[in-house]
Amino acid sequence: MTHKWPAQRMDNLRKCIKRLLTVVVWCGIALLSGAPVRADSGKELFVKHCAPCHGKDGKAENPAARKLGVKDLSQSKATDAEIEKQVSEGRKDKGGSLKMPQFKDALTPEEIKSLIAVVKGFRK
Repeated sequence: MTHKWPAQRMDNLRKCIKRLLTVVVWCGIALLSGAPVRADSGKELFVKHCAPCHGKDGKAENPAARKLGVKDLSQSKATDAEIEKQVSEGRKDKGGSLKMPQFKDALTPEEIKSLIAVVKGFRK
């Protein structure tokens, strides 16, 4: 007596393998194309990296910001290139002391560019 159960099981196994391979191929294509698997939005990046000093509203109205002389981003007139450079390279005072850390090692160029719109969004 033969049973159909093993054949059905093999058929189901083939379908599962086919689905798994499809997912693996699509993930591989996404990775090879350079598409980010997950990228934080500019706002999420700002909250994570910038808000501790500049505040969530960009106005730098917290005690630490006042003590450090952090700039109110709603008053900023910096160009896109200036914002990108400052976020990437940080900011030093006239004596060469670090006033703002550099983020070129913590953020990708695309993430730094995504912060430009957020920073400019605080302007009045």
